Formats: sequence, C-alpha cells, structure tokens
Amino acid sequence: MNALPAQATTNGLHGPLSIWDSPVFYRQAGEAGGQHVPLLLLHGWGGSSSYWRPTLAALGSDRHILAPELPGFGQSPPLKGDASPHRMAELVIAFADAMGFTQFDLNGHSFTASVATYVAARYPDRVRRLVLTCMSTFRSERERRIVSQVHKILAVWMALRRPWMARVRPLYRTVGSRFFYRIPANDALLQEAVTDFLRMDQRTALETAAGAGDPAINTSLAALRCPTLVIGARQDNIMPPAGTPEVARLVPNSRLVWIDHCGHLPMIERPEEYHRVLRTFLDG
Repeated sequence: MNALPAQATTNGLHGPLSIWDSPVFYRQAGEAGGQHVPLLLLHGWGGSSSYWRPTLAALGSDRHILAPELPGFGQSPPLKGDASPHRMAELVIAFADAMGFTQFDLNGHSFTASVATYVAARYPDRVRRLVLTCMSTFRSERERRIVSQVHKILAVWMALRRPWMARVRPLYRTVGSRFFYRIPANDALLQEAVTDFLRMDQRTALETAAGAGDPAINTSLAALRCPTLVIGARQDNIMPPAGTPEVARLVPNSRLVWIDHCGHLPMIERPEEYHRVLRTFLDG
C-alpha cells in the first residue's frame, strides 16, 4: 500500500483528490502501512464524512481509516453524468486505487450499505471484510415496489428545502429527532446534520434514491463471499428494522448484531457499543 499524498486540510477535511476529474474530499485517521488493512467508511444519503468522526477517533489508533465524501454530498461536488449507486460503487474502487489500496475493509451506512454491497460483490478480491450498518431490504415484490417509489417522496423534500432551515431550532430538532432514539442535547450536531442535507446536490440525491428498489441489491447480497457483519438498530426510523434480518439471511457468510435503544446513527448515539462490535469483527 502506498502512503497518502501530502494534501492540505480544511475543517478536518483532506483533499480534494481528483477522481474522474471530480474533486473528492475525505477525512482520515491513523497511518498507512500498519498491521491492519485500511478501512473505508461510507456515509449515508444526505450525510457526509462528519458523522464518522467518532469512528475515526475510536478506531484510528491502530489502523488507517478513510471516510470519503461521495460526489454530490458534503463538500464534494457532484459527478458529471450518472450518479447511480452502481456508479458510486465504481467510484469507491477508484478512490481505493488512488490511495494505493489493493485490499481494504469496507463499512457502508444506510444508503451506502447498498453501494458497499455492489463493491464487495463485483470486486471480491478487494474487500476483506464488509460491514453493513443500518441496512434494510425488501422481502417481497410488493415491498420492492413500495421502496422504489421512495425517490418521489424525496423529490418533494428536495424541492422544499431552503438554507434558512438549518437556523431554525424547532425545525432542525424535529428533523433530527427522526434519526435518534433519544435526540442529543447538542444542537451543533443536529445543525450540522441538517446543513449536510441542505447541501446535498439535488440531481445526485434523486438518482441515488431512485436505486433503492433495484432488484440487483438482493442479488448482490446473495453473491457476497467475504465475512460480513450486519449491524441493525432496534429503533431505526429511517431504515425499517423488519428488513434487516433479510439482509443477513441473504448474505451467505454473515452475522447479525442488534443495538438496542438506538436510532439510525449508532456511531453517534451508541458509540461505545457500536465501536466495540465493529472492532471485534474487523480484528476477527
């Protein structure tokens, strides 16, 4: 593995790294060349690398960890052309190539759990261990059709959002409450999350959301061959927990772990438990 190129940082971000002529920012912890393969952390829909900061701090002491901001999210501008989950998966491989990673561990959260699944299914020699955090999938054709309509609802959200929303406390706390079992008292954290959502590129948001009902998700889950950890949150109001066991059932070599009293962001709401489970699996 090659060492990271020296690059400027701003607000904790490194980069940008040019991938397909598109600037990609990222956060990192640890150093290259240690005893562990690198770990890539993929943020969810409407998020950024910022909510992986607790994970970078918790696991970065003995392994090299990178959390890219996918194009169209966070500070990374959108891709030119297709922004589907399938193309995002290819971008993850291009990111790993640019960093000189021949093999790595991969953790995808929420929407990007599907992206991580596509990466591991298409490039089985590249992904050593896979973590799917807060992932749910459809159990029938009826459920798949319902999920596939989600992008129409999200299109309304995207059309109604305004920058001032991140400054209205009742609004950002109401939105934030959907992501937590117990909403944090830290307003700055909630404001940052809502700001990430408001910053998200509209075309990227709709194209990635449109892939939610893609039958290739379940097909790819069944094709996985690497050791896989599925982490579910019992009180997740974003990804239905009822579909999480189906994820574990489809993946041949998987283990399902539940985190209780937790919403959609276990790395923030239950960091000690989440990172203990994550480290145990990766150190396997």
